[in-house]
Amino acid sequence: MLQSHSSEISSLSSSLEPTKGEPMKMRLKNGKWYTAFRHKGEFVGLTLYAYKDEKRKAIINLGKLLEKLERGENPTDLKRKFKDALPTYFEWASSEGEKTESTLKDNKGRLKSKILPVFEDLSIGDITPALLKQYKVDREEQGAPRSTITKELRVIKDVCERFNSTFKMPKYTKWVNCPKREAGVLDHADVRKVSGLVLKSSEEFGETYQKIFTLMSFTGLSVSDAVNLKRSQIGSDDFIKKQRAKTGEDILTFLCPEAKEVISSVKVTDLKNPDQIFQVPSNKAVTTAINRAFTKAGVEGSCKSLRHYMASNLLDVGVPEKVVGLVLGHAPGSRVTQTYLHAIKGTVKEGFQAVGKKMARGI
Repeated sequence: MLQSHSSEISSLSSSLEPTKGEPMKMRLKNGKWYTAFRHKGEFVGLTLYAYKDEKRKAIINLGKLLEKLERGENPTDLKRKFKDALPTYFEWASSEGEKTESTLKDNKGRLKSKILPVFEDLSIGDITPALLKQYKVDREEQGAPRSTITKELRVIKDVCERFNSTFKMPKYTKWVNCPKREAGVLDHADVRKVSGLVLKSSEEFGETYQKIFTLMSFTGLSVSDAVNLKRSQIGSDDFIKKQRAKTGEDILTFLCPEAKEVISSVKVTDLKNPDQIFQVPSNKAVTTAINRAFTKAGVEGSCKSLRHYMASNLLDVGVPEKVVGLVLGHAPGSRVTQTYLHAIKGTVKEGFQAVGKKMARGI
């Protein structure tokens, strides 16, 4: 620490005295010490939190400031209030961050209802691992499940990283409100029963929700990937070519005739965005409708059960387990060579076609 080395402090003090023709690093203004200089081409002008007779303290604080700058931290950014950082976050999220419109809408809801009431007036630098751990505990006490808290923490992380390059999310080893493991694999009767209730879930969007539900059943897509699927992401060979919203891994899934019929039945309603297949309020709205339909049907399961349902059916018709892993996006796409993908496409296509025929008799 600088406090324990008086000679070094004196040396630093001498080096900071202004010389002719050079910018002043320390100066007195209204009885307080300030600093003003350029670091790597960027202007830095801050208070050193020291009065006129506290030059030693000012030097120590300047030393700490220089250390932060060398680590890549910008003290000015760290003082920015969380709420004032949101415009930059949304600009990043809609471009470089590659967040979908539906995800952005959901994140705005999370910010307004849960995150901002806690963090809006805090500076970016004040958001510490200890504070985030306490936020997690508080949300668990409110009954929020792990998946909900994780999404909220991810938003906080993305906002903070825009202005704090050294920001790190703490590791959480224990969770209180963990979801129950799926009791078993759905059968065709279960899926048919839930599908009917999804249709009745909303007077305005029920039919669209059911089509999304059916597409998920036939492809193994997650809610987010199904809702945000675009026509341009479906190849002429009927393979879906996109990355999973959750992990960024390549999706390898095929539209069997039954799934393709679902896509064909959806007409273009938004002329400004004709590439978007489904028009729904949000991912959350679809998730809620499907999960409530499971509850009303008396079937133990959720949206995730449809991925397990498709995976089990693919295994039943002889698709190798490793290939099923690729379909679900469990294997890193970057590690799968184009040669290998080409070799297994035939297996995937045959598997989905076989499952489609099998499921069509039950749905």
